[in-house]
Amino acid sequence: MLSVSELNEQAKFLLETHFENIEVVGEISRLTKHNSGHWYFTLKDDKGTISAVMYRMNNAKVKFNISDGTKVVVSGKVSIYSPNGSYQLIVNNMRPDGIGELELAFNELRKKLEAQGLFDTNHKKQLPNLPRKIALITSATSAALADMLRLINERFKLPQIYVYDALTQGENAPNLLINALKRADAHDMDVIVMGRGGGSKEDLWCFNDEALARAIYDAKTPIISAVGHEIDYVISDFVADYRAPTPSAAITTLLPDTNDIFEYLVNQQNELIKSMKNKIYNNQTRLDLLKSKLNPNVIKLRLEAKISSAKILKNELNRAFETKIMKFQTKINEFKIALNSHENFHKNTKNLIQIRQNEKLISLNKLKINDEIELISQDSTKYARIISEKI
Repeated sequence: MLSVSELNEQAKFLLETHFENIEVVGEISRLTKHNSGHWYFTLKDDKGTISAVMYRMNNAKVKFNISDGTKVVVSGKVSIYSPNGSYQLIVNNMRPDGIGELELAFNELRKKLEAQGLFDTNHKKQLPNLPRKIALITSATSAALADMLRLINERFKLPQIYVYDALTQGENAPNLLINALKRADAHDMDVIVMGRGGGSKEDLWCFNDEALARAIYDAKTPIISAVGHEIDYVISDFVADYRAPTPSAAITTLLPDTNDIFEYLVNQQNELIKSMKNKIYNNQTRLDLLKSKLNPNVIKLRLEAKISSAKILKNELNRAFETKIMKFQTKINEFKIALNSHENFHKNTKNLIQIRQNEKLISLNKLKINDEIELISQDSTKYARIISEKI
């Protein structure tokens, strides 16, 4: 005969022995995230349910958000909770059903940070044209660092290079990268390159850390994210001021090729020489022209031409004056003739009298006895009345 507790213990042993490492697919419901850090939930499908628990040390490894309705694949063992004999699934690992766990975590964090404005282009800082101080945040022993230093040496040796050693893979990498970033940002750098070479999604995962993304956003120094290969995208690519497909591409973006600079300077020198030659030629031409204008013979000819023109103008002016005087003389003669005519008329009509009646001229033969009239001469006016008619 078995006691209840003995039965539960034997059933527990039997279940854990036969179902100690299984995978179960289902949908999460009735999720409870306890203050202890443990997760309690029900895993169900369309025909059944099973209680499940995922302890804090295991759920801390889950990199995506879960909620009621999330479809997952869990692995673990079946057990019985001895005190009450309840049947449950103890979950060790969890991944999304139908999509990779890391991919889901990446998409969720990207959407979250984008909604919070961490990818806003208005916040991004301009890269310097010719940086004098460049910080490289990467592993000091990495091939990525060697490639970047080689390119700097080949292309443009003038900038000062500061290497901030940090892990670029593993659980501790995000904190080390953040510390390196804060130190570089505090040392008045012109630009910071954070990068590493290619690798798997897991290898590059430290660059998807939320705290690292916020540290990049808060930095005052322009930051280039240069992680992996061209096809690899991490969260730091979206929040950084500039994304380079590879660490080498970051250097070629930042620094000009010395050979290109020399070629540019040679072209500029040739253009300057050409411009100076044209300037000298133009000034020499103007000088020759001025010399020709200042030649004594030329000046004599120009003076003679000016004198000749002055004489012609003088003659034309004299003729104009003579014509004007003749016109005035003609006018004076006309005025004299008119004046003489007026004087003769005045003399001849001195004793003549005008007869007016009612301010109108009237002939003498039209007047009648007792008509009042006005007699007007050149120098006086008299009033009269007709008193008789002489026959």
